[in-house]
Amino acid sequence: MMREIFSERQLMCQIRGNTHLVIYGAGMVGELTVSRLVSLGFGEKIMGFAVSNRQKNPGMGNALCGFPVYDIHELVMHKKDAVVIVATLPNLHEEIGKVLLELRFENIVFVTQKLYQVFTKNHIADYKMQHPLKFMRNAQYRILFMASDNNNISGAFRCMVELCDMLRKCKVAVAVVLPHYGSGAWLLSQRNIPYTYVLSQDWGYETAKERNLLEKMKFMAGMLRNQSAKKELRSIIENYSVDLIHCNTTYTYIGALAARDCGIPIVWHLREHMEDQGFRIFSPRWGWRLIRQSDHVITVSEYIRSLMPLKGKEDVSVVYDTVEMEGQTYIKRDILQHKIVRMIIVGVIIRHKRQKELIDACVILKQKGFLDFHLTMVGRGTEKYINELKQTVTEYELGEFISFYGVSDQVSELYAQSDIAFMCSVAEPYGRVTVEAQMSGCLVIGSDSGATPELIREGETGYLYEAGNPEALADKIIEAVRYPQISRRIARAGQEYAHKTYTKERNVREIMDIYENVLERRVR
Repeated sequence: MMREIFSERQLMCQIRGNTHLVIYGAGMVGELTVSRLVSLGFGEKIMGFAVSNRQKNPGMGNALCGFPVYDIHELVMHKKDAVVIVATLPNLHEEIGKVLLELRFENIVFVTQKLYQVFTKNHIADYKMQHPLKFMRNAQYRILFMASDNNNISGAFRCMVELCDMLRKCKVAVAVVLPHYGSGAWLLSQRNIPYTYVLSQDWGYETAKERNLLEKMKFMAGMLRNQSAKKELRSIIENYSVDLIHCNTTYTYIGALAARDCGIPIVWHLREHMEDQGFRIFSPRWGWRLIRQSDHVITVSEYIRSLMPLKGKEDVSVVYDTVEMEGQTYIKRDILQHKIVRMIIVGVIIRHKRQKELIDACVILKQKGFLDFHLTMVGRGTEKYINELKQTVTEYELGEFISFYGVSDQVSELYAQSDIAFMCSVAEPYGRVTVEAQMSGCLVIGSDSGATPELIREGETGYLYEAGNPEALADKIIEAVRYPQISRRIARAGQEYAHKTYTKERNVREIMDIYENVLERRVR
């Protein structure tokens, strides 16, 4: 029996009489489904998570949310007495349903988009009731951070978490407002950073949908619903005596409106160029006027500052993000010690990150007879683009040279096992993974565009290649391998520079100076 479920009540009726529950899908939908089942009193019935093929997911751990992760084939003995709850994106349901039917599972239910929305709404309501917002007592200031996403692999989100953690150590009270359910909340919980939810929509409109009237109407409806979000934020600002609103990205704006209504200062952190990501502010003229009216603007690089329409605004600072890697220490090492050159690229696998350029360079390496290399691609991304990359790998018979690792929570270990790391994006706003690779002692080869040249000095702390030119990239790889002593010296210089430059002490000092200046001006 296969059935789509649309409400929590319907789900409870479907599973109440069964002994075992299996959650198919170890992603965000699966995590939320488990969270709701535990809240509804079904936690003891959950056997664990299931995936199609654990061997193809080496980055996946053995447990998630305290429950084991199985290969679905390990659970066929429970095909009659277990309910399999398919908790994945809807576009995967048909394929997964076929797999489960082939394995003869008899009770299969699907988490629909509507049920996921119900899960989200109820989870947030329960969280807000059980965890009222608490600012640190006896603090110098109270800063409310506005997040535009809730994603534990988002560079902007991770930088915000690290900044909040450092500010608390400086006796500054911080709290974070999340716009929707997501995986980033886990990072905040790990650092004991207080947070709450105010459901809202950012103002980033996808330019590809510019002429789609239906999409525009849906987007405008979301913007109108933000009025209730602004009202809720005003209550938080007033009830908790918030001193300053910090908008974490270019995308989030509701906090700025609420701060303006309450008469408190705004610091706006511009971490990206929206147009490079295929988005724009829904109403650009009004939006940029609001940003320019903020008390201070921070950009993450000179590159981002140069792209922003901030002409005439004096209160603009470039502050490079601090970078800390879980479990990573400053260990000097010598790269290129093995016959096989171990290469790595880390990050979200999407078109504007241009991983295809690196694969094309690998094709050229093979054509030139350079065969002693292996490239590991770490990260998740858009299915269509990843399939295109895999098709290129298959077409040029690069299977033994390139592997897709998936997501990993042990990136520092992967870097430590690698010789050369890459940054191929032509419009990288900052480059957190570039700095992480440098800190790990890898030789970093990056494109000569975006903010990457601010992080890599050619021939001193890394190598730069002509953006958009895979032949030039291949030549840089060959040069690095041909002269290992020089490459080792450059990698060590890059490692030392990164550890000295992108420190949490420098970052928090610069941010604190901005806060104090803004608040002092307001008092005057």
